[in-house]
Amino acid sequence: MFKRKKLESIDSSTVTLVGSNIIFIWGIILGIMTFIYSIINGNLSFLSLTILFSIAFGSLLGAIVYYFIGTFLYNFLSKKISVSFDLYDDGQVKKISILPVSAIITLINIVFVILTYPLLKLILEVILTDLSSLLSLTPTISTIGQTIDILTNPIIILIVIVLSFVLPFLGIFVYNLISKKIGGIILKLDGVKLDTSTNEVNNSVNYTNKVIYINPLKFGLISAISSIIPYIIVLIIVIFLFVSISYIILIESIIGGFIGIFIFTTISAYIYNIIANKSNPIEVELK
Repeated sequence: MFKRKKLESIDSSTVTLVGSNIIFIWGIILGIMTFIYSIINGNLSFLSLTILFSIAFGSLLGAIVYYFIGTFLYNFLSKKISVSFDLYDDGQVKKISILPVSAIITLINIVFVILTYPLLKLILEVILTDLSSLLSLTPTISTIGQTIDILTNPIIILIVIVLSFVLPFLGIFVYNLISKKIGGIILKLDGVKLDTSTNEVNNSVNYTNKVIYINPLKFGLISAISSIIPYIIVLIIVIFLFVSISYIILIESIIGGFIGIFIFTTISAYIYNIIANKSNPIEVELK
């Protein structure tokens, strides 16, 4: 049995806390990996040490801003655009509404583009220059400048906005298809009925729910399958803009991307479960 649920709102504080912690941990992991790479490559320097901390704390700061503003915008937009899904008795999530989710993601990304575009060139210049030094690459100033000009081109920005609608649309479409065959992502919710005016428990149809558990392997597998088509599209665009590779490398990149997405999402779900068990899990209001 299942019930059709509407995602009324998402608690900004819990999403920001949990989401930024997960990204911070991944930032530390990525920083350590780049630091080890610099040691193996014989390029150990003060810069490689500072980049380790820059990646970790930069990721934390970016995640805090993104999750807080993103959930604030979602809660505002969800009053006009209804996001719904089927929630089964065993916690499976199926048949997510495609158009509303894609539209909200697009509108949120448009806001972030507007907020970050004035500083985008400066941020890209710092990132590309530091990474080039860390990885022992020797691109010319003109090469870095050309890359920045491509990434900040208004047409590219417009393509990114279009993709922010198309990619979630395709991902959710695939998710809805495969969830019929192998089941959906499994969540464990802990919730009570609330009166939205008094916040007292009664027979209202509104629920506040804590997402206290996510099945990691199911989450990782379904996320990887659902994301593979959007990933291939992004990969082809990047290849078209920047590099030319053989079909064999393209296939290897696709397989590697699938494995990478699976590992990232699975471990992220494990981390989430640990954080949710130790502190406040993400809270959502369902109707």
